[in-house]
Amino acid sequence: MLLILSLSGCFNSNNDSEQDKIKKMEEQRIMTDTTEITVRIPSKVSDKKLEITLPRCMFGFSIKNKIIDGTVEQIGASIIFALPTLSGFPNDEEAIHRCPDFSKPVVGLSFAPLFPQVGTKKLEYGNYWLKRESYQYTLKEKKNNQELYYIGIAGKQTLFINKSETSQQDFKIDFWPFDPEDISNAYPHQIDIYSVLDKEFSVAYTIYSSRFLHGKHKPPVSQNYFADRLIQIYKHNESILDHPEIQLGFIQNNNRILDYIHQHSKVVD
Repeated sequence: MLLILSLSGCFNSNNDSEQDKIKKMEEQRIMTDTTEITVRIPSKVSDKKLEITLPRCMFGFSIKNKIIDGTVEQIGASIIFALPTLSGFPNDEEAIHRCPDFSKPVVGLSFAPLFPQVGTKKLEYGNYWLKRESYQYTLKEKKNNQELYYIGIAGKQTLFINKSETSQQDFKIDFWPFDPEDISNAYPHQIDIYSVLDKEFSVAYTIYSSRFLHGKHKPPVSQNYFADRLIQIYKHNESILDHPEIQLGFIQNNNRILDYIHQHSKVVD
């Protein structure tokens, strides 16, 4: 799952040990390092590897292994951007090509291999997550040739979107419906997305409502933003299964993110 972070002021302590100061200097260096590196993530079902090439700073602190000749291999990684950048809002498009500013909220895309069925090296697409971990899901509603599930026991819900002419890849939408008893709850404003990437890998990220956007990034009230609309339908006791236009907003956003990833990655044997 992706994090919304704000690290302003984290380098101002006067009580740090010498070791802490060295560590923070290294973190500051990473945050501004524009040298391109390649991260390789091995598949769980073949000898293929996902290679992602971007400036070092955009990987933040997700790089755990030693970088050798500009390349590092590990089981997963994240890349980081200014929060509004991949949200479908009019915003500073150049922010996606710059080192993230950790004094402001940022969002990440997390990459990992897809895990096969237990005891096999087989991946089953079309509701991939339901097929692999069906014990987590309970059918809530079936309508319009779609199914909505509960995930776990806390009221969180899941909608599976399969690859189609509209959607580049399978993905799922995890969200908490609006609770009129707790309008300050942040969870309805945080929608977690998990998608398939190049058949053997996954990308995960979080979409936030406009509540988390500010200044010029905040949309006008008249804008029909799909994340805000999801919250609104549950405020009015409606179902996402009756609103294909909201689902299309998530599909189009996921396609944009996959397009961006494909510009900076490739799969190698």
